Amino acid sequence: MVNQCANPECRRELHYLRDGKIYLFVLSTKTGSKRREHFWLCGECSKSMILTCENQSEVKTACLIKVRSNLTDCTSG
Repeated sequence: MVNQCANPECRRELHYLRDGKIYLFVLSTKTGSKRREHFWLCGECSKSMILTCENQSEVKTACLIKVRSNLTDCTSG
């Protein structure tokens, strides 16, 4: 169950689904099976970043500016 922001620099607790964005990814396990997993970015983090899934095994944050125009990574603050 999702209980905190997926941004490792934030980790805000999830209280209401109306705040932020929920992501659903299909991830592969080491045995080759697949599982659905939900992730949440809080309202503040979802203003400047999204979640991406790489190789169906790793979920990472990505800066919206970088995704849209291929610029440098965003910084917190």
